[in-house]
Amino acid sequence: MNIRALPPLPTDPHECLVQGCDRPWEVAVDPFQVAPRTWYVGNNWVGAYLLESSAGLMLIDTTMQPQVYLVFESIRKLGFDPGQLKLILVSHMHYDHLGGVRPLVEATGAKVMMSREDWTFLQERPDQLLNSGRPFGVFTPDAFYDDATPVELGDRQVRTMLTPGHTPGTTSFFFDTTDNDGQSVLCGLHGGVGVITLTDEWLAEHDLPVAWRQDYLNSMLALREMPVGITLGSHPAQVGMMDRVAEISPDHNPFVDPEIWPRLIDGRIAMIRKIMDQEA
Repeated sequence: MNIRALPPLPTDPHECLVQGCDRPWEVAVDPFQVAPRTWYVGNNWVGAYLLESSAGLMLIDTTMQPQVYLVFESIRKLGFDPGQLKLILVSHMHYDHLGGVRPLVEATGAKVMMSREDWTFLQERPDQLLNSGRPFGVFTPDAFYDDATPVELGDRQVRTMLTPGHTPGTTSFFFDTTDNDGQSVLCGLHGGVGVITLTDEWLAEHDLPVAWRQDYLNSMLALREMPVGITLGSHPAQVGMMDRVAEISPDHNPFVDPEIWPRLIDGRIAMIRKIMDQEA
C-alpha cells in the first residue's frame, strides 16, 4: 500500500490545529485498515476510527468541523454510505476530537456517546474546548459511558475505561479483533495521552487543578498491563502509525505489535513523573 508524501506537521499543537482547520487538504490521507472490519479514517494529525458491525457503522472520534469532509470521503472510499453511521464515540472534549460531531449527526442521524465527566466540564469550561475560534456545532450526547457495560452495536462491542488526566473525562477504548492468522487480538486506544495540559504554565494560565497530574499517572499505571496487541493512536504520530501504512498487505498487518502499548504507556509515565518531580 502506498501513501503520498505528506508535509511535516508543525511541532506546536496550536499550529497543527490551524493547519488542520485552515488547510485540511495538507493533512488528508487515504483510509487504511488497522484490523478486520476496522479502519483509520482520520488525517495525518488527529485520529478517527471506523468500525463495521452487523447493525451499521461506529465512529470513534470525529476530527474537526472543517475536516469532516475528509471523514465522509474516507467512509465512501471504503465502500460505505455515510448514512450507515449509527453511533459516534467521543474520547474527550477537545475540539480536535469532537469538533466534527454536529455535522456528522446532522448528515447521518447517528447517536453520540461520551463521558459524563467531560460533558460536564465542557458546559462549565467551554474555553477548554480549545477551538481557537474555529466553527463548532453544539450538540447534546444521547448517552454517557458506563465502564461496567460495554458499548454495543450489532455484533461489535467496545469496552470503555475512564482515564482522566488529559481532561477530567478522557475515555479509552478496547475491543477484540483478530490477526491475519485468525488469532484473537485486543485493540486499544488511549483517549488522550498529551501532557501539555499538565505543565505548570498550562495549569496556571487556564486555572486548572494540579491534581490532574496524579489522575493522569494513576490512569497510566492502571492501563500499563493491558494485553493490547494493536495500539491505535488518538494522534497517529504518538505511535508511529503513518510510518507503517506502506507495510500493509493482504498477508501482513503491521499494526499487530504488542510492544507498542507498553512503550507508549511507559513513555507517558516518564513524562508525567518528570513534570511532577519538577513541580515538587
